[in-house]
Amino acid sequence: MRIVKIMAMFLLLVVAALVVIPLVVLAGLFIWLKLTEEGDEESLDLDQENL
Repeated sequence: MRIVKIMAMFLLLVVAALVVIPLVVLAGLFIWLKLTEEGDEESLDLDQENL
């Protein structure tokens, strides 16, 4: 019976990792996008002024 509990805990840990890891990656990409968005707008403004 003890091995069943260990396997259940392992399965729960794997499922939790499969959910948490992609969410962390998406959050990191979203933060990176927000941080680099300002620089993109500034370069677009400079390009329009040069035209």
